[in-house]
Amino acid sequence: MMNEYEVLIIGGGPGGYVAAIKAAQLGRKCAVIEKEKIGGVCLNWGCIPTKSLLRNAEVISHLYDGDQFGFSLDEGSIKLNYEKAYERSRKVSEKLVRGTEFLMKKNDITLIKDEAVFNSNNSIRLKGTGKVLSAGNIIIAAGSRPMHIEGIDFSKDRVLDSKKALQLKAAPKSVVIIGGGAIGMEFASIWNSYGADITIVEMMPEILPNEDEDISKEARKQYERKGIRIFTETKVTNVEMQDKKTCVTLTGKDGRKILNCEYVLVAAGIIPNSDMIGIEKTDVELDSKGYIKTDDSMCTNVKGVYAIGDITGKFALAHAASAEGIIAANAIAGNEIDPMNYQNIPKCTYGFPETASAGLTESQARGKGIDVVTGKFPFSANGKAAAYGAAEGFVKIVAGKKYGEILGIHMIGTHVTEMISSAVGYMSLECTLDEISKIIHPHPTISEAILEAAHAAEGQPIHI
Repeated sequence: MMNEYEVLIIGGGPGGYVAAIKAAQLGRKCAVIEKEKIGGVCLNWGCIPTKSLLRNAEVISHLYDGDQFGFSLDEGSIKLNYEKAYERSRKVSEKLVRGTEFLMKKNDITLIKDEAVFNSNNSIRLKGTGKVLSAGNIIIAAGSRPMHIEGIDFSKDRVLDSKKALQLKAAPKSVVIIGGGAIGMEFASIWNSYGADITIVEMMPEILPNEDEDISKEARKQYERKGIRIFTETKVTNVEMQDKKTCVTLTGKDGRKILNCEYVLVAAGIIPNSDMIGIEKTDVELDSKGYIKTDDSMCTNVKGVYAIGDITGKFALAHAASAEGIIAANAIAGNEIDPMNYQNIPKCTYGFPETASAGLTESQARGKGIDVVTGKFPFSANGKAAAYGAAEGFVKIVAGKKYGEILGIHMIGTHVTEMISSAVGYMSLECTLDEISKIIHPHPTISEAILEAAHAAEGQPIHI
């Protein structure tokens, strides 16, 4: 058994490779074991390629707004080439993967292209070569995979998960999307811009069910205005393939319906990859859903074995995994750590409209028995949004009534995902409404809406 490394990391996604870089910076000799390409799902088949496709879709959607911007294009004169958008998305991903590979070399991190399974609590076997590696510290960053729904045959070409959806080289003509969360709504935005007929099926009362209720309702209104059909409190109970169409049976509050489409996209959640890494060869404790239990330092119940990212079930977001990776690396180095504040992690959906949020929703705060005040500022009253022709949406702040502490900030509108970081900063610094209202925001900017929402929550709005 070889013991060449001080830290072994299983998985090279945004949790694993960031943990490796931080551990290397702290003087630890590291190896990352990744069976596919470095960067994991995020760089290769998730965050990055979808954002590339969304950018193409955004440009296309603006072409149909020529009247307000002083030009005109006949729909017949616009030739859309989805394959070019696909090719650009792959090039963007490949460039970032190469950059991450360079970071591995720069930090003297060994990248092992193989599949890792546990051999014992402190050793790993490489399935390809059979080689066994051991280390005093192992970080599990093996991620998750799309959840499959019983009764739906994923071997069929016309049944997609997120990875298969990103491999399409032609825009679909019609899609039923199962799941109205971030993944479902982003693909809906992409394909809708290319003229596809889109139907969303969501089990919960609203799409984007983890957002503040006001955000979810506004999102539904804007998506439906674009011609996207949405069925909430509804399940897909059958998918049947016929020669030239896919028949999807829905059952829900509106009764039973049968829809015909070209493709079905299943975007109904994820499951952890803990069953794929030989975890049964260890004493690592799992919860009832197969997620790995960890403490504040990201350590499992087994000394020297850490877990980060999707596989912990805490927050399935790339930036959360990266932050957890840094915590784990610091813990291994014996440094003092600041535990993650999961309440303040920003959540973003990059569709049209974008949504971004952090902290408690209004209903969550009230459910905790907190006496709250809220302030909402519409982009229709924001100068920059009006100038950009992007006046839909708003910023909403949820705060404690007694002290004005910020409990949650929620946004929907153009490029709000670029604004949420400052909001998280305010919350992390424990700013009050009064303190935010004294922070001078540049004019004209869309971010002024945060300042205005704080004024509104204090009952003294300036521009509404």
